[in-house]
Amino acid sequence: MTDTKRRTYVVRLLATASAVAFLVAGSVAAPSSTPPAQAAGCRIYVASGDDVTNGKELDDNAKRYPERLLEDHLGSPGWCVYNQGKNGVTSATYISGGSMSSAYNMRPDLHTIMLGEQNKPAVDLIDSCFSKVKDHQFAEAAACATAVYGNTSLWTNIKNNYTTLLATEKTMAAQRPGLVVGVVNYPNPYPRAVDVYGKIQQLCTPLIDTMPTCTVRWSQLPAALTAIDQAIAKLNTTIKESLAPYQSGPGGWRYVYVDVAPKFVDHCMSMKVQIKTTVEHPELMGQVHDHNSPTINFGCYDTWFVKGQTGYYPPTYLIPATPGVLVNLSQTTEDMGVMPNADGHQCIADAIWEADTIDPGTTPLKWKLGYGEASTTDYCN
Repeated sequence: MTDTKRRTYVVRLLATASAVAFLVAGSVAAPSSTPPAQAAGCRIYVASGDDVTNGKELDDNAKRYPERLLEDHLGSPGWCVYNQGKNGVTSATYISGGSMSSAYNMRPDLHTIMLGEQNKPAVDLIDSCFSKVKDHQFAEAAACATAVYGNTSLWTNIKNNYTTLLATEKTMAAQRPGLVVGVVNYPNPYPRAVDVYGKIQQLCTPLIDTMPTCTVRWSQLPAALTAIDQAIAKLNTTIKESLAPYQSGPGGWRYVYVDVAPKFVDHCMSMKVQIKTTVEHPELMGQVHDHNSPTINFGCYDTWFVKGQTGYYPPTYLIPATPGVLVNLSQTTEDMGVMPNADGHQCIADAIWEADTIDPGTTPLKWKLGYGEASTTDYCN
């Protein structure tokens, strides 16, 4: 046999051996349509959502609400959790980006959905509107929130997207008779307008020469907070209304609206503000006086939101000083944050577990999953 023929024979032999190995491997480990968790005997919990579900700004994924729900309530072994949360995902990109199909393929026994806050322009409520509050631009913040509230296409799109994704849930339910779907709403991270009125005087009065301009500006804060609260409430109402037809139809027992917002009211963001001024008084032979406010927390003390970066935007709205000349001014606004912290995620997990379709305490979600423990409305304490 010549060298050329010998090389050709070896190449063919190796190719044949490789093909046989591939076929054998394929016959032993053929691809399975069954999710790994089901093959291992787990009941499957899929958590779909955006930045909140993904635990944005948390230091540990184990503190996210899907993982807390598994650890504290569902129990492991027995359940396996798949957290699909992604920063920035909207109700539309959840559908078009493959997450909805992925959730379908997981064949869940429990599926929670938290979508809508990242939809444009709803995201402005925790983005550009938030920045304006942090920079003491309260009239602009109110206008920002009002624009979100009045954007009818936003609410129409959210309803349409929820109709699409819940129709997929209905198909899933036909294949998974025990499937329970929890649709989770959003907490308002801002303080209530009614809680800040008395704090305005505490902040502005010690500034003395700039007290009038400080009071004029900060008197605009309650209106901004009211506008933001109305827009967030509109988001939650839109989500609830989108779910309602599925709750009233066949198999409606399996669809649960999880209302976390009331539990967060007294646990809003912290918002610690201090203003410092230096005023020169020509009428007093050029004397210079420092007038500083104490640090006033316009938010909550027991907060369930992460601490954000400090704001230093110059409070030029204090000009002019009366009397005198304002020669130096500064402010710090500390701790403001819009993403739930570990305590907030724990509350969301507890709220999902106890959520009810009709009257609180009558048919909680945990009963729908087969858990017989007593129902309670006293959670998130």
